[in-house]
Amino acid sequence: MLALTLAAVLAANPNPVDAWSRKACPPPKQTPDSNVEMKFMEQQRAECLKKAMNKALDKVIVPLKKSKPPAFKEWMSLQADYNRWMAEACAAVEEANWVDLSTGERSMGTGYGFTESQCLQRQFSWRGFYADAWARKDWNGIQKALEGFAESARKARDTLQSYRSKAQAAASRAPAHVEESDLPMRQLAQADWKPYMERLERAASGPEALSRRQCALHPSPPTDCAQRFSESLAAQLDFSDALSNQESGN
Repeated sequence: MLALTLAAVLAANPNPVDAWSRKACPPPKQTPDSNVEMKFMEQQRAECLKKAMNKALDKVIVPLKKSKPPAFKEWMSLQADYNRWMAEACAAVEEANWVDLSTGERSMGTGYGFTESQCLQRQFSWRGFYADAWARKDWNGIQKALEGFAESARKARDTLQSYRSKAQAAASRAPAHVEESDLPMRQLAQADWKPYMERLERAASGPEALSRRQCALHPSPPTDCAQRFSESLAAQLDFSDALSNQESGN
């Protein structure tokens, strides 16, 4: 079970990224005994990959502090925004699995957080690989990896757009007020849907803005730099499970 899950986590990444992440943080070999244990193991690996990503970024950013202060400041600002986008976008993917768009109800279960960990693993792996290759000035390696995201990015964007349309329809049917409840399942009111939809919008629009800033830092950006980099971020946001759940009525 876990081996299949980990394979799914890394499937969106081109092979060089997969290889980098496995070397930085080898996937656990043991099989978890429960959903709670499996979620904990996934969270541990996400934390490991986050540390590996930051270590790779330091190799790029820290030397700029004295040699190129303006570039240092821009890298630091970019990464801060990048981190915020990753956190929000992956939280949006997680939340989508727990909102029933046909009824407008949000539920909760022991598996909450698992999808978010998977999403973060994909993002940390890609960003870590990218920074590592940048530090080594392996521009060809970066370009090759970027090209591998094109098809998965198209599918990811299609599923996100479809999900957003269905969510907007659900939001339009939401009641103005809902009574408070201690139950794990509750109806979402109009006030709940507003931040939900705004977060989906930020998840969708983030890649384009981040890509322009990243490519501005590239010493010799290819003509398709912004397009390719935007695709690499969009490809990591997989709303296919949430969309399938809606279409199947689960």
